[in-house]
Amino acid sequence: ISMDDTRRLLAANLIPTDHPYVVGLLDDFKNDAITYPMVVELYTKMKENIENKSMDERLNLFKKYDRDNNGFINRYDLRECLKEDEYYNEDELDTVIDLVLTFGDSNNDGKLSYIEFLEMLSKPDGSPF
Repeated sequence: ISMDDTRRLLAANLIPTDHPYVVGLLDDFKNDAITYPMVVELYTKMKENIENKSMDERLNLFKKYDRDNNGFINRYDLRECLKEDEYYNEDELDTVIDLVLTFGDSNNDGKLSYIEFLEMLSKPDGSPF
């Protein structure tokens, strides 16, 4: 199944393909051959997470950090938010950003998807957020 077919299938089932959770999952699978069982699994996970109202707080936090609204948190987004929070001084920012990406960027693409963000927040130790 192509990525476009997957997006159409999700949209036909009223799954918003621009939701950060959906964007993150699709990004994680973009280099894999997508099979129908994978689409069913994606659909199930997406529906559960989108309907889970307890995730609203984490989604709002993600959106706060996703400054350019592209569905990912990149170095620029992190820098702007951390500067605004005024918790770290300027010379500490690169170190903190490196730590965040080390802890959270599981596919090493230089940005955090919503999935990676959720996984990082759920880590019991060392989360920089």
